[in-house]
Amino acid sequence: MVTLDLSQGSAPATPGQRVWRQARFDAGNALRNGENLLLTLVIPIGVLVLVLKTGLGGERTAPQALVAAVSLAVLATAFTSQAISTGFDRRYGVLRMLGLTPLGARGLLAARVLVSMMIIAVQTAILVVLTGVLSGWWPGDPAQIAQAGAGILLAVWALTAWALLIAGTLRAEATLALANAVFLVLMFGGGLAIPADSLPWSSMAGLLPTGALVAAMSDPVLAWMPLGVLVVWAVVGSVLAGRFFRWEG
Repeated sequence: MVTLDLSQGSAPATPGQRVWRQARFDAGNALRNGENLLLTLVIPIGVLVLVLKTGLGGERTAPQALVAAVSLAVLATAFTSQAISTGFDRRYGVLRMLGLTPLGARGLLAARVLVSMMIIAVQTAILVVLTGVLSGWWPGDPAQIAQAGAGILLAVWALTAWALLIAGTLRAEATLALANAVFLVLMFGGGLAIPADSLPWSSMAGLLPTGALVAAMSDPVLAWMPLGVLVVWAVVGSVLAGRFFRWEG
């Protein structure tokens, strides 16, 4: 008679391990889709060069140009790219398979925030070096750098949460259209391509995630107001995504 000893079976993965493994999987997909990564960097580099080397930048300084370029990279990577890729993953049944795992909507959000942070870290390094080469200016205040990093982290969390909310509730085609529309609106009306103080709604721009990110990266330490705005966007987006995200249409 043969008996099976299952007492030595492997233990289930912890939530952190599940998030990390999903993040590694998503990062591999992102690297294989290199043209998408390039696209999310081309526009910020274009804005940076135009501001620093042409008259289109007006009176913007090198730090202001860098803040605008990094914020655009965050918006393109954490929101637009994530919304579109997740929307089509959902359409083609990829998310249906993930829905059968213990990952859950919040685990997927955490994994995709982690992937966005990895990509944005590389993009930010490229933009900082390019700014230094073109203008001779380099970031040097550790406290300001730390505050900018906190703002970027919160913005990635907030924008990814809202990207998953859109992608998890709308059809892929509607997600594509809405994600691109929001990108353009925030690029030109959220304090990025055009400085917030030049906009007719400048007093409201700081309440948008992009306006708050620009302020967090630019204002003197400690800038509690923009960081608080980003926290609100992140928490509300996460709660809504966790509540309404659907793995299949």
